[in-house]
Amino acid sequence: MTGFVDRLRATQLMERAGLQALVLCAPEAFHYATGAWIGPAGLFRRAGAGFVIIPARQDLPIGVVVADFNAAQLQAALPDAVVRSHPIWIETATLNVSTTGDTLAQRVEAGLASSGRSPDFSRPATFDLASSARELKQVLTGFGLDRATIGVDLDFIAVADFSVLQAMLPYCSMVDGSEVLDRLRAVKSQREIELLQQGIILSEAGLDRLQVDAMAGMRQADLVALYRDGVASAAAGLSLPVATAEYMTLGARAKGADARAMPGDPLKCDMVCTVGGYASDMSRNFIFGSPSAEQAELHAVAEQAFEDGLAALVPGASLGHVHRVASDSLARQGLRSYRRGHFGHGVGQSVFSEQWPFIAADSDVVIEAGMVLAFEIPLYIDGLASFNLEDQFLITPDGPVAMNRLPRRLEAIG
Repeated sequence: MTGFVDRLRATQLMERAGLQALVLCAPEAFHYATGAWIGPAGLFRRAGAGFVIIPARQDLPIGVVVADFNAAQLQAALPDAVVRSHPIWIETATLNVSTTGDTLAQRVEAGLASSGRSPDFSRPATFDLASSARELKQVLTGFGLDRATIGVDLDFIAVADFSVLQAMLPYCSMVDGSEVLDRLRAVKSQREIELLQQGIILSEAGLDRLQVDAMAGMRQADLVALYRDGVASAAAGLSLPVATAEYMTLGARAKGADARAMPGDPLKCDMVCTVGGYASDMSRNFIFGSPSAEQAELHAVAEQAFEDGLAALVPGASLGHVHRVASDSLARQGLRSYRRGHFGHGVGQSVFSEQWPFIAADSDVVIEAGMVLAFEIPLYIDGLASFNLEDQFLITPDGPVAMNRLPRRLEAIG
C-alpha cells in the first residue's frame, strides 16, 4: 500500500485497460497516490506541478516528480519511492553553520554554492512543465517504460499541457486513464473509510449544535455558524485539517441571505465535512416549529423512497438498478413525473464532495464491497419545502452500513 492505493487492484485495472502505468498529475490524485501534498505549485492547477507514476508491475516502486521545495519532505514520507525534482519559483538555501567568522550573507551564499546547481541557474516565474516532464521521462526510462502505453488523468490536463507532454514523451502512447483512476478510487482503503467516518461524526456534531441552538429570527449565516461551531468543538485536538461546506435552503421558497427564519420555515441542511482531504456528505431536514400537513407528507415520501432504494444498495446490484428502484418508489407515491439525475454518488478526495460513481439511470457500475456511497433522496418543491435526505454508507459483503447515527425523520427546531 502506497498512499491510499491498493497496488494489486491498480495492477488488475491497468491490465484490463491495456496500460503499463498510470501517470497522475491532478493535485487530488497526487495526494491519493502518495498520501502527501503536491506542494504550492499544485495551487495553479496545471499539469507539471508534480507527477506520480504507478507502474502496473508491482515489483517496481512508484515514481514521483515534485517541486524541489517539497522533495526532501516527500522522500522522507515515501522512502521507497523514486523521487526526482524540478525547480519552482520559491528560492531556499541551507545555512552553512560550520563556517565561523563569516557574515550571515556569506554563510547563505555558501549554502547556495554547496547545492551543486550550475552558475547560470535561474527559477521560473511559477514552474515549467517542460522541466518537470524531463524528470518524468527520466523516471519512466529508469522503469523501462519509455515506450509504454500510459494512462494519464485527461479529465484534469489542459489540451495545451497535453501537447507538451506528447512532445516530451514521443515514444510513449498516452491514453485517457481517468476511468481506471475512478474505478481504483471507488473502493476505499481502511484509512480512507476512517477519514470519511470521521467527517460524518463531525458533521453530525455540527447538526446537533444547530438543532439545539437554532431559533426563529436567525439568518442563514447564523445557522451556518452554529453548525461550524459544533464541528469545531468536536474536532478540537484532531491533528488533521478540517473544512466544511454548507448547502442550506431556508424557507418554502429559498430566502435571501439576510432573511430571517420564521415559524413554519423548512430548513434543508446538506452538509459536507472534509477531514484530511476526504469529503463526507450528508443531509437532514428541519422545521422551525411544526410542519404543515403537506410538508410532513412530502418528507414521508422521501423517507419511503429512501428505504426502498436502500434495500437495493447491495453488492452485485448496479447503480442504475438502485436509481430505478428509487424512481419507482416515488412514482408509486404519486410523483410519476419527478426526474432526478442521480440519487447519490461516491465520496472521497476530489474538488467536490460528489465524485464518480453516480447512482444514475444509465450507470452499469456494479456495487462492490469497500465502496463508500452517499445515497440521497432530494425533493425540491418550490413553495412547500426543499428536502434532501442523505446518508453515507460503507458497502460491506453483507450490504450497506450507515456511517450516520442521526434519525432520518423531519425534526423540529427553534
